[in-house]
Amino acid sequence: MGVNRTPIIRFSLNRISQSIALMSLVSASAVAVASPEMLSNTDFSNGTTGWWSSGAELTVKDGEACMDIKRAGSNPWDVIMGQRGFGLEKGQDYSIDFVARADKNTAFTALIQHNGAPYTQFFNKQLKIGTEPKAFSFKFTQEMASDPKTEFQFQLGAQKPAVLCFSDISLKGKSFVVVNKIPTIRLNQIGFFPKSEKIAVIQNDSKQPRVWRVKDEQGNYLLAGKTKVFGLNAASGELVHQADFSALTSKHQNLVLEVDGKTSHPFRIADDIYSELKHDALAYFYNNRSGIEIKADYVRRPDLARPAGHVPDVVSCFDKTDAKGNKWPGCDLTMDVTGGWYDAGDHGKYVVNGGISTWTLMNLFERSQFIEGATEPFPDGSQAIPEAGNGVNDLLDEARWNMEFMLAMQIPDGSKVSVPVGNQRENLSDLKLSEIDASGMVFHKVADENWTGMPMPPHKDPMKRYVGQPSTAATLNLAATAAQCARIWKDIDADFSAQCLSAAERAWKAANQHPEVYAYDNFTGSGPYDDVDVSDEFYWAAAELFITTEQAEYFDYIKASPYFLTAPAGNETADGDLWWAGLSPAGNLSLAVVPSPLDEASREKVRANIVAAAEGYYKQLANEGYHIPYTAEQYPWGSNSNLAKRGIFLTYASDFSGDSKYMQTLVHAMDYLLGRNPLDQSYISGYGSNPLKNPHHRFWAHQADAKSPKPAPGALSGGPNSMSFSDPIAAGLKGNCIGQTCWADEIGAWSLNEITINWNAPLVWVTTVLDEHRLK
Repeated sequence: MGVNRTPIIRFSLNRISQSIALMSLVSASAVAVASPEMLSNTDFSNGTTGWWSSGAELTVKDGEACMDIKRAGSNPWDVIMGQRGFGLEKGQDYSIDFVARADKNTAFTALIQHNGAPYTQFFNKQLKIGTEPKAFSFKFTQEMASDPKTEFQFQLGAQKPAVLCFSDISLKGKSFVVVNKIPTIRLNQIGFFPKSEKIAVIQNDSKQPRVWRVKDEQGNYLLAGKTKVFGLNAASGELVHQADFSALTSKHQNLVLEVDGKTSHPFRIADDIYSELKHDALAYFYNNRSGIEIKADYVRRPDLARPAGHVPDVVSCFDKTDAKGNKWPGCDLTMDVTGGWYDAGDHGKYVVNGGISTWTLMNLFERSQFIEGATEPFPDGSQAIPEAGNGVNDLLDEARWNMEFMLAMQIPDGSKVSVPVGNQRENLSDLKLSEIDASGMVFHKVADENWTGMPMPPHKDPMKRYVGQPSTAATLNLAATAAQCARIWKDIDADFSAQCLSAAERAWKAANQHPEVYAYDNFTGSGPYDDVDVSDEFYWAAAELFITTEQAEYFDYIKASPYFLTAPAGNETADGDLWWAGLSPAGNLSLAVVPSPLDEASREKVRANIVAAAEGYYKQLANEGYHIPYTAEQYPWGSNSNLAKRGIFLTYASDFSGDSKYMQTLVHAMDYLLGRNPLDQSYISGYGSNPLKNPHHRFWAHQADAKSPKPAPGALSGGPNSMSFSDPIAAGLKGNCIGQTCWADEIGAWSLNEITINWNAPLVWVTTVLDEHRLK
């Protein structure tokens, strides 16, 4: 899944004078201010709920919210405390009140602005405070056009380190709100296979079935029936019905479903509904390559082309004081890590997330080699990439682009680097560092020193870049994927295969020498991907090395592990599901698929466990009003990817058991991602009547800057997240949404609307096998 990041969305300084000129500040006697409170949790009685922060941690004690600023940055907006979820109406009067203090004389800015580009400001006051609490009170009239998307901020950056505290914050007036009504009929907006189950979900409070009809584009009714009353869908808080029109098996274009006089989005019934999407999903990786020009010849629209970003990407270790006050010593080492994929909407490249993403693409290829009846995905020349026509499978060409980057992140022999000692999560402001011989270890990431704003194409990125310290997790990610690489390329490119195997064995040795070097977020322009349990990574790496080398050392390791031959539990708590920090299932999938000295009984056991996991996913369909293989009390960061990754296990269960119900279950998961959900939202850009439009991305930043491109088609949004309200937009939803409804199609909603390589990789995987299988 994705990772908690804190990108700062900047505003244009030259708009301050424009906005203040249009803002009328008046005396209390001249204005009758409306009374409703527009902010939530104004006295911090509910902790930080509703508030967001960046640049420093926001803490609450005794009714005060404080920020201990150790690195204030060079701009006021480098440290922010704020709240969204309200609007300003033209002609209305507003009042602002709060109390502020600091541990020394300092300054800050209080403002209200549009919460996206062009960041128009409606109120701006630059203020000074000292050690005694000081009350502030302001009034203004909104004289500009009504704006339903505004935010209140304290901007605290560009100053000496200080502690600033706020209390009794209030913004009163009439909030301007635009209500968008969600259609009540929800279904897969691109269509269905002729032989697949076809289910639509209707939000309806009636306890009686409703009549539904399928109508073609000539107005003919092709099929009719009555809905099944499901009742409460706990994940969205709605009462829903289900309409099952699976009996319609003939091919059609532009069909609609009618219920109670309302009509669905148009859809089709065809064999090729995923034929284009699989290519666009894979194209995500070319579009997000680093270190190479993205040429118009290989992208869907000319505006998606761009110059190469970060060429060259030559970096060293972080050598400054981090946000917690720890001084990092740097290192006498320079790494050329040009290439690879940008992880998500920022410019970071991470071995830990690159590992699972690259493995997923290579695993799709391996399925075609060892599963009877599977066809080769993306044969040479089928995908629009520069390497097409080189005699190598295009999927492997794309995987190699990142594999070579991960190889470049391995530390040369004889190199010494400072790392955190053990798991120090309880005392991050007094980190203990130790210099080690890091030979063969792998740097965790390479990224910008600080978060950049929106938009920021990679070729214009001005930030200094560093490698993060090496980590055991990154080292094992390389060991696993390089071992997989070695066997795949053995008969394709013997030299590259040998390079991969050597790197894998060096990484395995280094990880065993340094088994407890954990990731630490030592500079702010990147996510931590911090994982303090790497037992699953050790198992995964050993499994891949065993399959490739057949050496007893690796078999003895995996046989002694509690992960040996296990699969996800397939239960409602998602125990053991595959994700970037839970990688033992990857090792067991490889053991189940790829020939090795593993005895037949063990192979049958791991396959049976995979089928059992898929059976658990299948049984969850009946629990869910939206008929998906995912029952959860809360929806986590990247919830959409969980459905896609479960599709990998559902496919293999169908392969191993011959039971097509598992592929049908995967179809239902895709139905959800493509529109059969409470928000009537296709979470994939470019697909469906209501597709993803504004993912969190610094180049595909059209919402923030009209001159920037809209997203390329085929990108999967992370989706609903009711557990990590860590961006300003998500913070505004907290307390007002549950489960499947905690989402917004906003570029600034990085905890809801992030896109990333480890979510698009399983999208490539499942759309490819669906296009191959087509539920024949």
